[in-house]
Amino acid sequence: MKQIIITILAVVGIVGAAVVFGGGEDVASGQPSNNFYGQEEGIITVVEYADFECPACASFAPIVNQVKEQFKDQVRFEFRHFPLVQIHANAQAAHRAAQAAANQGKFWEMHDILFQRQTQWRTAGTTLNNGTPITNGDPTQTFEEYARELGLDVEQFRADAASSDTLATINADLELGKQADVTGTPTFIIDGEKIEDTSNIADTVEFAARIQAAIDSKQPTQNEPAETQSETEAVMPEESTDPDEQ
Repeated sequence: MKQIIITILAVVGIVGAAVVFGGGEDVASGQPSNNFYGQEEGIITVVEYADFECPACASFAPIVNQVKEQFKDQVRFEFRHFPLVQIHANAQAAHRAAQAAANQGKFWEMHDILFQRQTQWRTAGTTLNNGTPITNGDPTQTFEEYARELGLDVEQFRADAASSDTLATINADLELGKQADVTGTPTFIIDGEKIEDTSNIADTVEFAARIQAAIDSKQPTQNEPAETQSETEAVMPEESTDPDEQ
């Protein structure tokens, strides 16, 4: 599994580095997304910038899900939208679907379906360079089926997915990624440190070890001296039992 992920990362990294930032539509950025898992105020924060149509992101998803469960009581895991629209024709629609699901409290459920079934929707409605369709259909129809499966209000889901507010949120995440020097997906930032080589965390053990090290760096060590008495406590005289002093 690790070798497969590393191979995919090598290819995606070369392509991703050449991708120009942008949401693909001229809409101003709004507020960033607030899609997190685990502790709202974690000991550390792990941020993932990902593209739902990115094969490397889909390969990483099971690993990320395992470490999320392992550290959910200590860590805040954030997902940031980073669709590479110049190379992934259906990425924007997928991210709209995920954020629309978030509006009904089902972001992570939609997140998992989009990665698990990536091959179902990633080529829907796309064509070859000569205009020949690869597949028929619109991926948004597939996403609406996922919404029904998750028990969402499909009318609200459809409206939210098409909303300019949803796109503004996606663009706000893209802008945060640009500021963090994100050039491809997936990109992970653990406790403020960008992981430059994701092949070093391409299995659960290695990823968990990196997170644990970041947590440990925030914890007091056993060799730290205990807190000393306060100055007031140190000079306070003991109560006298001598009757001449009463």
